[in-house]
Amino acid sequence: MLDLKRDFPTLQNNPKLAYFDSAATTQTHKSVLKGMNRYYEHYRSNTNRGEYPISETASIAISTARSQVSNLINVEPSAIMFTGGTTQGLNIVARWMERAKTVLVTEGEHNSNIVPWIIQGRSKSKGNLIVMPINDFDGTINLHELQVILEEHANGNDALFVSICATSNVTGVTQPWQEIANLSHEYGASVCVDFCQTVAHQEIDLTKNPVEFAVFSAHKMYGPTGIGCLYTSFDFDDLLPQYYGSGSVENVSFENVSLKTGIDKHCPGTPDIANIIGFGVASEMLKYIGFPTIYLQEQDVLQHLLSYGIDILPNCTVFPIQGFTNNIISLIPKKGHSSDIGMLLANTDVAVRTGRVCAHPIVDRISGGKGIIRISFAPYNNKVDCEKLCQELRSALLRVK
Repeated sequence: MLDLKRDFPTLQNNPKLAYFDSAATTQTHKSVLKGMNRYYEHYRSNTNRGEYPISETASIAISTARSQVSNLINVEPSAIMFTGGTTQGLNIVARWMERAKTVLVTEGEHNSNIVPWIIQGRSKSKGNLIVMPINDFDGTINLHELQVILEEHANGNDALFVSICATSNVTGVTQPWQEIANLSHEYGASVCVDFCQTVAHQEIDLTKNPVEFAVFSAHKMYGPTGIGCLYTSFDFDDLLPQYYGSGSVENVSFENVSLKTGIDKHCPGTPDIANIIGFGVASEMLKYIGFPTIYLQEQDVLQHLLSYGIDILPNCTVFPIQGFTNNIISLIPKKGHSSDIGMLLANTDVAVRTGRVCAHPIVDRISGGKGIIRISFAPYNNKVDCEKLCQELRSALLRVK
């Protein structure tokens, strides 16, 4: 097992911290910070605004980052639009697909893939928001049930839009998103996939497994916060910009405006240059390390946790029932509230996430209002972290009444 903590400054500067909240935000790799600092220290300037050398360097850096991010999911750079993160991306998709008669989501969605649809006036009771239940045993949806819904609702002309998270931020279970997309396409439904909890752990090839929209965030994959992307297979010229500004126009007068074409039409102002550069570096780093190596490292962490009894802790149950195979472990306390346990752990320098973890409907159902204790690990966790977590968590579960 490799010791990767030296590559993450926050972990180096907090040596006692056992950080198990990577599903909320991963630590930032030093190469990402180096790339961002290089911009601030050597070519801080605006892009596409000046003929002078450092402005040209900044413009090239943005173009390079777009290629690095697109390469991570095997799509063309021109199909990538930078956003403020997955939440913003999902909101933009919801606005573009407001014409859909019915929207299908799963019960296990992050709030950010529920709220935009409800704000549009959709709801489960009205029938224009279909919620696919997940199986409590393994956390997946039933593909046969999906097919029945598609047969009933997907009859062309944007009748049904499918929007799902590939990997649950509650359970860590990855849905068979490729099969869901293929089945949806057979019935003429368009598909959006939230890869936020997937992109740092599994290879994603959207040329081999196409979808109409995909979104994810840099801070879930060792990059900076406040930056993400939206991929679409649609022509950006056919999609309505959400904002307008000088960056998105060819010409402005007091009589009319002529917009740019392609992705430029959707870039109204100064881009978040440093964060975009960091996003690109993080994407390149994942490709360089390789997902087989990442998988093996994460499996080593999981085996250490199992060796210290993470699956047989007192006064809690594991969800889903089948257990866990990915980098997220969710425990439901039998006594007290999950936040009580989180506070006890925080006092011992153990960081986990407790409560409803931004997925209120599913957590409320499975926990009965107690919330969950979510443990999410990454390749930088080591044996010492695992031992400390299990020791302190066992103690906290026994103390709470």
